[in-house]
Amino acid sequence: MRYEKLENLMELALDMRLSRIGVAIKDIQNKYSVSRRTAIRMKDLILNMFIDIEENVDDSRIKRWRIAETPFSKLVPFNNDDIADITLAAKSLKENNLKKQSESLMKLVDKFKSTLRKEIISKLETDLEVLSENENFIFKPGPRPTYDKALLSQIRFAIKACKIVELKYKLKSNEKTYRLEPYGILYGHRHYLIVKDPTDQKIDIKYFSLPKIKDFKITKDYFNRDDSVDLNKLRQDSFGVYDEKPFNVQVEFDKEVKDIVKEFVFHENQTMQEQSNGAVTVSFKSGGLIEMVWYFFRWGKYMKVNKPKKLRELVNKFRYNWNVKP
Repeated sequence: MRYEKLENLMELALDMRLSRIGVAIKDIQNKYSVSRRTAIRMKDLILNMFIDIEENVDDSRIKRWRIAETPFSKLVPFNNDDIADITLAAKSLKENNLKKQSESLMKLVDKFKSTLRKEIISKLETDLEVLSENENFIFKPGPRPTYDKALLSQIRFAIKACKIVELKYKLKSNEKTYRLEPYGILYGHRHYLIVKDPTDQKIDIKYFSLPKIKDFKITKDYFNRDDSVDLNKLRQDSFGVYDEKPFNVQVEFDKEVKDIVKEFVFHENQTMQEQSNGAVTVSFKSGGLIEMVWYFFRWGKYMKVNKPKKLRELVNKFRYNWNVKP
């Protein structure tokens, strides 16, 4: 048997284990682009390899086969947070253009799922869908703050259950108690809990740094989730975690650093263009003025800001204070 055929059989066995309703002959034909005869042979091979096979007939009178719970599944106590963490890591790799590594981790997630009972898989997939939509990344080079894993688990539960939370937040000179609606988590240079504060009608979304959160409590009260809150859009509209109205940005890098510049993705919606003199311009639309100043200033004399004017002035001010010639 050729390697690719063996690999297909292994994947089919995994599909039969993960599926709640089972796999039909037509499913095998479509996924592996094989004839009905070959699909039946593949199904029969799986049936001969496994003892606990469930055969069902769906509402359309189509036969489906599923591998029942295996003894191994009782020995591996994976929980929602374990699998959510791996899924999150896979998402991070994909965000950083490491697609192959991301796919490998997701295959590992599928293997974990194969050890669970189908009713647990059903709940898990619902939880993962919620967490996937409400946990996002804005990663940059540099040190990372630590955070309490128990706190993270509590936050995830509150997000999934739409429960109001109470917490103390460390400010510069004191602590303040808040009652908030948790919407998501943003991982990056700092890790933030994204919330809505029902008592503050002026600011729609607030960011609370995880290391500064104390005495986190989940209340018995629920809140109605605002569907207009979109973490993906928040991430796309920001350079870092500052929640600002997006503006047009254009920066220009000297030809001396063009090869290095081309290795970077400065923003998801960026365009990059090499000029006739060898310089490279990068354009995008985003909020996050302060983070941009700090980031672009570090490119020193090899970069200049074409627009907006405010960003150019702030970057030049930093250069002057640090005696860096533009």
